Amino acid sequence: MKETDFIAQNKDKWARFEKFSASNNNDPDEVSELFTEITEDLSYAKTFYPRRSVRVYLNQLSQGVFTRLYKQKKQPIGSFVNFWRFTVPLEMYRSRHNLLAAFIFFSLAIFVGAVSQAYNPEFVEYILGKSYVSATEARIQDGNPMGIYGESSQGDMFLRITMNNIRVAFFAFTFGIFYSLGSYVILLSNGIMLGAFQWWFHAKGLLLTSFLAIWIHGAFEISAIVIAGAAGITLGNGLIFPKSFTRMQSLIFSAKRGMIILLSLVPVFIMAGFLESYVTRHYLTMGSWVKAAIIGTSFLIIIMYYVIYPFIVAKRHPDKIVLKEVPRFISKKEINWHEIRKSGAIFTDTFTYFITKIRPLTKIMMSVILPIALILLALIFYLDVNAFNYHLSWNQYSGVLFGTDHDFRYYKFIGWSLILTLILGAVFYCLKPVHEENFYKQYFKFMLKHAIALSIYSVIIFSILIFSPVYLYILLFFISPFLNLIPITAVIEEISFIKAIGKGINSAKHAYLDIIMSLAGFIAVALLFSLVISSPFMGVVNLINQILTTIFITFTDHYLIIINLVDGLIYLLYFMFILSLTFMSFAFCYYSANEKATATGLYNKLEQFGKRNRNFESNLDFE
Repeated sequence: MKETDFIAQNKDKWARFEKFSASNNNDPDEVSELFTEITEDLSYAKTFYPRRSVRVYLNQLSQGVFTRLYKQKKQPIGSFVNFWRFTVPLEMYRSRHNLLAAFIFFSLAIFVGAVSQAYNPEFVEYILGKSYVSATEARIQDGNPMGIYGESSQGDMFLRITMNNIRVAFFAFTFGIFYSLGSYVILLSNGIMLGAFQWWFHAKGLLLTSFLAIWIHGAFEISAIVIAGAAGITLGNGLIFPKSFTRMQSLIFSAKRGMIILLSLVPVFIMAGFLESYVTRHYLTMGSWVKAAIIGTSFLIIIMYYVIYPFIVAKRHPDKIVLKEVPRFISKKEINWHEIRKSGAIFTDTFTYFITKIRPLTKIMMSVILPIALILLALIFYLDVNAFNYHLSWNQYSGVLFGTDHDFRYYKFIGWSLILTLILGAVFYCLKPVHEENFYKQYFKFMLKHAIALSIYSVIIFSILIFSPVYLYILLFFISPFLNLIPITAVIEEISFIKAIGKGINSAKHAYLDIIMSLAGFIAVALLFSLVISSPFMGVVNLINQILTTIFITFTDHYLIIINLVDGLIYLLYFMFILSLTFMSFAFCYYSANEKATATGLYNKLEQFGKRNRNFESNLDFE
């Protein structure tokens, strides 16, 4: 954009901002919104007009109001009150259709669970587990059907229940990233569970007893799940309906809106945990009218704040209903390969570059590598199905999947070595500029050219991982820099694997510590993601297993096979992501080590020294 067009497009906004900044009686939120736009314009001007007067003007304009604006916005108590008075209610009003959809879908799921239990009396055992059902039947015989709520210490139970409620609500929200479908799946699972549970008590003539006990805390707990589901649908709708924004911009806006709703549920989680831990345990000694009053009051609070009050606020402030989202301008970071990087720079630049290359990399992963991996996964399950078990931990499951120890099979070794080679090739191929018209042709040509070097490395690494004892992994970690620079050296310098060995080892000597530290960072990332995936408490796999059990147990006796196949796909995607990041870091390690040895980038800078850059005006242009 020309500078004159840029000024003409924004001059009215800048004049309005000057007027607002000169006055002391302005809405801080309105001034803040304008201030954000001004700083984004300044960022744009710094990038494209660094030596022009418009940059100086915008810099002075933003600096002049910063101190005053900071003082206006520094109102933590007022901001906290406004969050509950206006921000949350207005967001609930904007998301009212999503809340209605979540409520209707959850109600239908409850109906499905009740009908399933009515037609299959053993259904509840599959949903809640035989041990839980047997223990509850024993409590019924003792005259205390809800006795489970009094069997744990109050403080321990409060923390455990509250964290579990947060976990379920968090997944109900975050799973909305799967185009809202994930949030509906969470609602379906919990609805079916609730419906089957309540109908089981109905069949035993204890529906009212169970209702007045469970819903003491359930009014807040179940409502929070439904509202979190609505937040997840809001998140997913940003991907489905981007409107005039890009999908990424729309996702950022919808995620912010959904997060507001989710944060508002924190007091609800705490209240539900408190009631379940300290009040529900006394259900036998409490009068029915007291229990009904608690349940009715809880529902009334939820309905008033999340359903009725948003309409009141929207009616009083119609001008604030429509959000004015402004996409932020983010200047593109140029990667200078020929520079010396410390471990932190290698780590951050890898993530930055990975994001810029996510589209072509995903294209290869989804269209080439994943189909081959799924064929291998199906073959493993067909030939080795008895080795899998629903109760395997993630490391045991991975051992069976990849063929370690007594689960070793030659077809697994060959298959996963091939997958590793393809991932390595996809990452290295995406390091260079790619052209859409010959994308796959160039990729396969690249793979044929470097197949031998990449295959040898993949076989060596995979052999080390599955054959080496665990106690040798520490030693392997310290020699890994010498191995990891071999394939990238072979690709970039276009030499054979044998020749790359000497050059790779020699390069690693120059940046050994930085390579080790960056690799340690990626191992930490891998461990963090593995906890998110496989943790017994917060793990995605554990939650998905519960959901799949709830859904498929009514349709097939082979539901465990489906669950293990889905688990295999999750672990496969996890390893593809972690390996892609790690392999991409090899390039930064190579160039950093090579720069220390040859100073290629420094010589390039020296050659350009003293030459004028004609892209921008210099002081000489004004003399």
